[in-house]
Amino acid sequence: MKKILALLLCVLLTLSLSACGGGKKSEKKVKVTEAPKPVTAATDTDAMKLHFTPPAGYDTVERMIGKNGTGDTTEKSFTYTFADESSAMLGYTVGKQLTDSVPQETLDKAKTATYAGKEFKVIEQNKTLAAFYQEGTTIYAVGYSFKDKVDNAKFESLMAGISFTNATTTEENTDDLFGIRYDAKVAGNICGTSINLTEKPDGTLVNKSISWHYGKNDDEPDYRFLIRVYKNSTVEEQLSKDKTYEDKVINGITYKVRKADEGKKPFEYFTQHGNDVYKIYNNGKSSSWFVDRSEQSEAAFAKFLNTISF
Repeated sequence: MKKILALLLCVLLTLSLSACGGGKKSEKKVKVTEAPKPVTAATDTDAMKLHFTPPAGYDTVERMIGKNGTGDTTEKSFTYTFADESSAMLGYTVGKQLTDSVPQETLDKAKTATYAGKEFKVIEQNKTLAAFYQEGTTIYAVGYSFKDKVDNAKFESLMAGISFTNATTTEENTDDLFGIRYDAKVAGNICGTSINLTEKPDGTLVNKSISWHYGKNDDEPDYRFLIRVYKNSTVEEQLSKDKTYEDKVINGITYKVRKADEGKKPFEYFTQHGNDVYKIYNNGKSSSWFVDRSEQSEAAFAKFLNTISF
């Protein structure tokens, strides 16, 4: 399932399951045109045709770009989180039908509502309100997940700020992870990637990550690896207080490594580089109930770790 759908439907489905150049000098004054500033996640308001007004008062925004194995963009989503742990989500995914991802009985209970001139399916369940619009093989999704109870006014305010354009391109995240160097291809066939960028409202970068999905089918990858950069942080700040870690050196890099269960290989590594913390993680294969890290993923992860340098 694509991430934008997973973000909005995971709760619903849980209930359903239970440069410069030189030249000749000239006296003529040359007008210098500054290069356009990059559109940060905090200032981006478009997910392909879906244009929107960001919700007010959020703490952070995460912009996610999903690509298939050949590098084509297949999805884009925004997740706005708030101090009360609620979140608003907007985005699109291509190559999908809503009926492929949502149980028919859930769709049968969905309400139909018109927003921005488009007919949406609106689903309310488990403190989540999600609206979906299908256009060909593209699904546009807008939703709100609340901590305590559904707030219809906030949801309607979010929906009131959307519109649709004729855009054929959209701003994306770069694949730059700053000081780290690696070779993700040694770990197997890459069938998809996700690039996530989290910022504060003023555009300050909080963290950035790339997740590589390995296997034949990105909807059901065999395993996934991730590198996340936490800006202006320390390793100690990123370690879980209820987990046990040990030091390990690989290719001259010292890591804090989370101890794995007996018979399993470590899957979570942290290292400091300058002012930033790098997390290297074996995400394995997810199911509805747990994450499975196969021996194949452990062997591939070891190869991946051995390519990392700064």
